[in-house]
Amino acid sequence: MASSRPNQTRDNDEIRRGQDLAPEIVKAIENSRGSIVVLSENYANSRWCLQELWLILQQKRKGNHFVLPVFYKVDPSDVRNQRQSFTIEGSTWTEENVNRWKSALREVANLAGMVVSGSETEFIANIVDTIDYELDSKLISTPVHLAGMETRAQDINIWLKDEHSNTNAIAICGMGGSGKTTLARYIFNSNKHNFESNCFLEEIGKHSNETTYDLLGLQKQLLTSILGVRNQMISCVAEGTSKINEVLQIKKVLIVLDDIDDLDKLGALLGTNAAHIQSKIIVTTRLLEIHSWFESISWRCRVHELKLLNDHESLEVFSYHAFGSKLPLEGFNSLAAELAHYCGGNPLALKVLGSSLFVSAEDPIERNIKFEIWRSRLNLLNSLRGDLDSKIQGVLQKSFDSLPHASYKELFLHIAVFFVGEDEDYVGKILERDWQAKVGIMTLINRCLLTVSSNKKLVMHQLLQDMGRNIVLNDHAYHTRI
Repeated sequence: MASSRPNQTRDNDEIRRGQDLAPEIVKAIENSRGSIVVLSENYANSRWCLQELWLILQQKRKGNHFVLPVFYKVDPSDVRNQRQSFTIEGSTWTEENVNRWKSALREVANLAGMVVSGSETEFIANIVDTIDYELDSKLISTPVHLAGMETRAQDINIWLKDEHSNTNAIAICGMGGSGKTTLARYIFNSNKHNFESNCFLEEIGKHSNETTYDLLGLQKQLLTSILGVRNQMISCVAEGTSKINEVLQIKKVLIVLDDIDDLDKLGALLGTNAAHIQSKIIVTTRLLEIHSWFESISWRCRVHELKLLNDHESLEVFSYHAFGSKLPLEGFNSLAAELAHYCGGNPLALKVLGSSLFVSAEDPIERNIKFEIWRSRLNLLNSLRGDLDSKIQGVLQKSFDSLPHASYKELFLHIAVFFVGEDEDYVGKILERDWQAKVGIMTLINRCLLTVSSNKKLVMHQLLQDMGRNIVLNDHAYHTRI
């Protein structure tokens, strides 16, 4: 009798005679990352096989549990419609069980599976490759310590589960280092099991001057992930876009495009036709106006502006990296709170700054030395020449460097040095002639480099302002000019 069996578990030889099978099966399934369900001619005659199937599908719905149906000398349509040997009679089983198992058979038959054909040796090798790929390459790592993630993911999780939403895409927008990618990873790992296929393309923006080959590589990676077939043959970007278009029309997929900064990349990776109504696309970007890009390729996108961490969450993240715990060490409370506050809720800055000031709880002499170092570091950060860490500076400066015109860069630097807190109309009037300030301010807002308060004052995150000042101080030509 063929039976469903979770991978990474053993067969009946490890279950003692006379022992109730159910607890063993439940434990095995819950401790496994995936299951291979082998559906043979006599499968539906076995109560244990049907009950195993029900438990496996329950685990799939609960979390990250991959299920691969293998149809051994049976037609998937017979499984789906309970025909032939898959007709379940209710004479010996309860009506509740019969209904449950019929539903399970329909569900498993609708999953992307494999029908045995050709050499069984080669077929088994294909199964091994598929399991290896699904379980090893789809695990997207997230930081060990996450603060406020569930709250920030809530709205997007609701949208992902709404199969009748009129938008297929959502853009997570925010300044550099604000946690866009981390949030996308967290959401991807929590929801990917609800889709037929999934793909996470990371750091797309790294290839700002990418060649055609690089874009082809991204298309091949996307098609490989959502089709489950390696070595996709694509001769050109146009062919890749066409294939992606076809797949997105027929499969319910979850795709994350991380760090999108170019309309051509977006079109090449999604095509120009709306996807399957239940498919969902998540992008991370620094560009608030990205919804208009989606409209240009016949998609509908909503923008989700990522909220930075509050004071409590900031102190928790900072303390984790500075002390290895959620709370500061005794004697460091005040300094830790001030340093965390300087980061303005930016997770990257909290991680980098906290790690650079790590204190061991076991060495009292080191603690005394580190306390003075902390005080000196805080004084430096609070000075007009804040010593912004090079890692933080590099991430934030990507947004500055990507500004489309030199005049916008000059405008940003002028505002960072002189005009934070000033009235928007006043600044626009002063800088309009030299730097086209009205359209420039709008561009800076759309790039998450500037905001305007309810009373029309220009507001810039402290880290962005420090970045601008550092650029000015390091650029002698500009410094002399102003």
